[in-house]
Amino acid sequence: MKKDRLEEFVKDNRDDFDFREPSPELWERIAKPVKAKKVVALRQYLYRAAVVLVVVSIGSVLLWQFGLRSSNRLAKNADPELIELMETEAYYSTQVDRKLKEIRKCYYTYPELEDEIETDLSELENMYKVLKTDLEENISNRSVIEAMIENNRYRLKLCDDVLEQINC
Repeated sequence: MKKDRLEEFVKDNRDDFDFREPSPELWERIAKPVKAKKVVALRQYLYRAAVVLVVVSIGSVLLWQFGLRSSNRLAKNADPELIELMETEAYYSTQVDRKLKEIRKCYYTYPELEDEIETDLSELENMYKVLKTDLEENISNRSVIEAMIENNRYRLKLCDDVLEQINC
């Protein structure tokens, strides 16, 4: 076999190439143990994520189930008068809100109505808040519950009367 010319040249001039040696500090740094990087497979991350997802989903399903059951139990055990109050309050508040939106559309046509209507409604709202405070102090007071329902009726009647008068 024919020898490579570069290889021959390196062998012949080896002493000329080896005149420089690395410093002892460099050899010390090279000799230090290299910290091995911990290699974690992507599969392990996926397993961990799957476990977390399963735990969270099971937990949320359990909370949802027990949360609904406990609220149903509270509703069954609640005072029928309070349930009636909550139902009527929901009914009247949606009716008043719907009619108030219609009235507010007419404020640009009848600007003088705005102050009067908003003042009347805020007075009724303040009275309702006082009644609600009374109800919290004496939870089973039938007269307070009736007064709250009547207040809601007044608010709805006020809105109905205004809508009837302005025909906007």
